[in-house]
Amino acid sequence: MTTAAPPRLEHACEVALRPNDFDWAGHLNNSVYVQLLETGRWEWGRAHGGDLSEGTPVAVVLQLQLDYLKAVDWDPVGRLVVRTSLVERSAYSFTLAQDVERTDGTVVARGRVRLGLVDRDTKRIQRADLHTLLSLPKEDR
Repeated sequence: MTTAAPPRLEHACEVALRPNDFDWAGHLNNSVYVQLLETGRWEWGRAHGGDLSEGTPVAVVLQLQLDYLKAVDWDPVGRLVVRTSLVERSAYSFTLAQDVERTDGTVVARGRVRLGLVDRDTKRIQRADLHTLLSLPKEDR
């Protein structure tokens, strides 16, 4: 059973672009968007009291959807904003919605990622108990 998550579990982070992030045509390489979403997810977890990349359990990607909306042209010192929010959760997974934006607020890509939690040592799936992993607000408990 999947339940809707409260929209308040949001976070935005700014990510610097590097010259090697751009392809020969002068556009941000499509593979870089996946890295931007990953950075946004780790920062989202840390902002809400948990580091889903360290310790046990760790978050693993179960499903990733990414829609490219607008090109990002060559800017070796540019920055993009990644907005991440919790949109769904179930017993063994949770889903984050993520937007990649220019600093003026223009959305250039939209992603959705479903994550599961795995014990780092045993490699076994764990229940997605976000209350234990994150510092969720009391009214959401």
